[in-house]
Amino acid sequence: MGRYLSALVVVIAAFATAGAAAAAADTGASVVKDAGCTTSFFGTTCAVVKTVTNTTVTPSGRISYVTNGTVERKITFTFGGTYTFTSSLHMHGLRVQGELQEESDHYSSQWEYASGTYHLVCVESYDLHWANDDAQPSNFELYCVPA
Repeated sequence: MGRYLSALVVVIAAFATAGAAAAAADTGASVVKDAGCTTSFFGTTCAVVKTVTNTTVTPSGRISYVTNGTVERKITFTFGGTYTFTSSLHMHGLRVQGELQEESDHYSSQWEYASGTYHLVCVESYDLHWANDDAQPSNFELYCVPA
């Protein structure tokens, strides 16, 4: 599970960076759409990343941003079998004088392994609220079921 949480932190950091980058602009939306495939000895990996960050800056300097994003990844192994991962994130943040005051995140993901008769589907989701330099997690869910 630690490996998944590490990957999750990387995804959140990427979305947060996108939000912060968009916040550097005066106002408006920042759209990221990246897709592609790569092939190696082990198989072919295809990924699609999409994010939209809307930023609002008030005359007093408060920066509010909302990021919505998805990641889709599929690996087709040369030995037969697939791994599919999809995730989505909704994030809202508020910065005052460059410092994060508040942030709310909703994250969900599903990953699926299939090879021969083996088929497993896992789902993870959580809600997280940051305020006053303190995290307040809620609604964490993680489960896997054979399909």
